[in-house]
Amino acid sequence: MDKTSQFLLNAIQSHLESHLTIGELLDLLKRRSYGALLIMLSLAGLIPGISFFAGIADFLLGMQIALGFQVPRLPNIIQKQRINRAKLLKFTDRVLPWLIRVEQYVKPRWEPVSGSNFRRVIGIMICILSAIAVLPLPFINFLPNFAIICLALGIIERDGLFLLLGSTMAVFAIWIGSIMVRVAWNSLMLAL
Repeated sequence: MDKTSQFLLNAIQSHLESHLTIGELLDLLKRRSYGALLIMLSLAGLIPGISFFAGIADFLLGMQIALGFQVPRLPNIIQKQRINRAKLLKFTDRVLPWLIRVEQYVKPRWEPVSGSNFRRVIGIMICILSAIAVLPLPFINFLPNFAIICLALGIIERDGLFLLLGSTMAVFAIWIGSIMVRVAWNSLMLAL
């Protein structure tokens, strides 16, 4: 089986049109199910303009993982959202070296942590992270999206250690997000 980084790059390159929809992305990545789709949407979530829809899609995928769905499904309004293929390729090319380095450490281990009960907890964490990532605050989406990528890599490879590392990053992202929301709220109340 190809490494996830290579699989994602091949999936984007195989689509020859100038734009692809999230639904087409779902069809391209169906073999890797949730993990690859979460990685691709989290990468797209770092691109201005698509980040809101990518965050909503991540939220829905997290909800489906938490509910125990085996195959990801998204509503038509999300599936029809278009992503510029050239921008996505350019961004993926920049992130790919980092992803390849991380993949050297991801492997199946600590199987009990990657079991179905813990996977449901991961789904809830992904919901919270994606809710933070769509907030209209500057730079708030980076850490939650990277935590989702780590969790997704753990899901793909059934790597319990990576799931725990991703969970730790998620808790930190949630903590930072809550601080930023409080600061923004207090600033708004002072302005009013």
